[in-house]
Amino acid sequence: MKMMEEIGKIINDLKSIQEKLPELRDLFWLKIDRYNEADQQRGVAFDEKFEQQRDKFSRVIDSFSAFIGKSFAPSAEEVAKEKALQKLRAEFPGFDDWNEEAKKALLDREIQSLLVKIPQRIVTRVKADEEPNRGPKYQINNQPDKIYSIDSDFSHCRPCFFAFRNKKHAVNNWAMVLRELANVLYSENPVLITDFMAKDLSKKPLFSTETKKYLRPLEIANGLFVESNFSANQMCISCKKLLDIYGIAHSEVNLYLDRIPANK
Repeated sequence: MKMMEEIGKIINDLKSIQEKLPELRDLFWLKIDRYNEADQQRGVAFDEKFEQQRDKFSRVIDSFSAFIGKSFAPSAEEVAKEKALQKLRAEFPGFDDWNEEAKKALLDREIQSLLVKIPQRIVTRVKADEEPNRGPKYQINNQPDKIYSIDSDFSHCRPCFFAFRNKKHAVNNWAMVLRELANVLYSENPVLITDFMAKDLSKKPLFSTETKKYLRPLEIANGLFVESNFSANQMCISCKKLLDIYGIAHSEVNLYLDRIPANK
């Protein structure tokens, strides 16, 4: 059991790497000038290649995880033996103290009885060329001046600016939207947030001075943190909660995207 837990942890660690890959794309966009047409083309080319390579990498991780899971999966005989031991120990409290010959005879009989009931696993192999075509999840937004409400669905979208109180703020990801918005409001009036924190008794509060409360703490002001391990829509929910604290209408924030879902 301990071995399977260790294997599961390793597989989960491998899969968690995939969740961090988008950060590399964000860093690339930070190093280029998005106002420069040549740099924009470099960014678009990088995004397309990045998605192709990330998709290949994800397939390798998925295939490897499936291979490891299958390799370490217990056989039907091992499953039957474990169940047989549990049953016999429950029925005969002193079973482990019996002589070896008697234990083996009863255990073998119980295993054979269970094997008849355990269906053999059917493993369906899907060839690589038979896998469904996943296709790109997003595309470059050809209408960069289009305004989006913060109440929109932002799955597979990436922001490039947000406008608040007639001022545009350049951003590269959704965590930056939350950080910049929170920083503006907190700088103007920190009392509303500190009062909210005092009343927020949830296990995972919206704001905290303790980084250990979050998986990926994001500092929005000196010593004040929020959770950034969220999807785009979850980050927007945090932004809307922040606006609610300050009594500001959601319509006061307008978003501009440089990436939108492929089906739009």
